[in-house]
Parts: sequence; structure tokens; C-alpha cells
Amino acid sequence: MDKVQILRKISQIFFFIYFIFFTSFCLCFFGLIEKFILKGSFGSLVLKLVVIIVLTLLFGRVFCGWMCPFGFLMELSYKLRAKIYKLKKLPKVSEELHNKLIYFKYLVMILSLVLTYYLATYAFCKVCPIGFLTNLYGTVISLIILITFLIASFFLPMTFCRYFCPLGAFLSIFSIRPLFILKTNNNCVKCRLCEFKCPMQIKITENVNQKECIRCFECKSSCKKGGISFSIK
Repeated sequence: MDKVQILRKISQIFFFIYFIFFTSFCLCFFGLIEKFILKGSFGSLVLKLVVIIVLTLLFGRVFCGWMCPFGFLMELSYKLRAKIYKLKKLPKVSEELHNKLIYFKYLVMILSLVLTYYLATYAFCKVCPIGFLTNLYGTVISLIILITFLIASFFLPMTFCRYFCPLGAFLSIFSIRPLFILKTNNNCVKCRLCEFKCPMQIKITENVNQKECIRCFECKSSCKKGGISFSIK
């Protein structure tokens, strides 16, 4: 494990522990948006939303790959399977189906906001998988969703992040053209080892989809030629 991955694991563990044991500490900026719809203000938590958006504009979806507690659990799930079965390539779905499903999370995002507005309730918070662990708005439904997607991620990496997460959908809007981008360089030999290790099923050797990339840097760590760069475009 290289230094970047070590730092990322430290970050993930820190935010996971902080999120679980300090229930008043909510990282969910989507919840802040729901709060604005319901109450007309962000309150004292607006700084969190601003910081996360700025980070996304600069570096892409680093929240997803470095801070999200549910993303951390799902990563542990698929890596457990990879270790048990000694997988050299992560499981994938067909490209045609994958390219359609990645837009489903935008529908979830819009639906959550519409329900929040018309039902006057925290629609997404009520079913948020991580909400059950923190007791913020945990329900039986959130527990079922938590278990379902942990199992799903065991078979297909980051299932929730790829296709269902409204937070990821919201952040992807700000990460279409981040200042720092992930890209291949002249050292790339098109071996596709990076693609075999990408949990988001991104065609890295063809064109890195910045808005789908969660900045886990598994591709960069797996490249033996130094063929992937993360720098200002």
C-alpha cells in the first residue's frame, strides 16, 4: 500500500469514527439541502456545505473516496470478496447497462428533494443507510437498505455509490470540470490494469469520467508504469 492509500485509509477511519460516535456531527450535505427546503436556512452547518463544494470544485469527488462513511463500509465489503477469492479483476456489469444506470442516482436525488418539499419531511435522511448507525434518523427501512447494499457491494463494487447515491449525484455536478483531474500520461501502455482495479468501472485508458471518479486512486496505486497523473488540467 502506497502513501496515498495509507493517508486515505486514515482519513476514512477518522471520519467514520467521528460520524458514528458523534451523532450531532452530520457530514451529510444533502441533509443540509433538505433542511434548507424545509426551514429556509442552512443554520450553522452551512460552512460544511461550502467546504465540501469547494473541495469538489478543486479536486473532484474526494468526499466520496476519502470521507463518506457508507462508501467506506462498501469498500470494505468488495475488498473482502476480492481478498477471499483473490480477484485480479473487479466484477463489472455490461458497459451498455452501466452507462445507463449511472444516471439513476440523479433521479433519486430529484425524487428525494421533491418528496422533501411536498411531504415536509427529511425524505432521504429517513432512509439513509448510514442514518441507522448514527441514530440521526435511523429507521427499519434504513437498516434494510444498509444491509442490502453492503451485500450488493460484496458482489459489485460500490453499487450504491455508482447508481443510487443522491449525494454522489449532487457532487458530480460540481466535479464535471474540477481544477485537478485524473488522467493518463505518456507512460501509459494501455495495459488496463488500472481499469481492472477501478471500483467505479471507469474506462480510464480511454477517457476518465471525472464526475464518476471518487478519487480513491486505486488506479494510480495499481499502475506499475506511473502512467496516471493527478494534476491541474
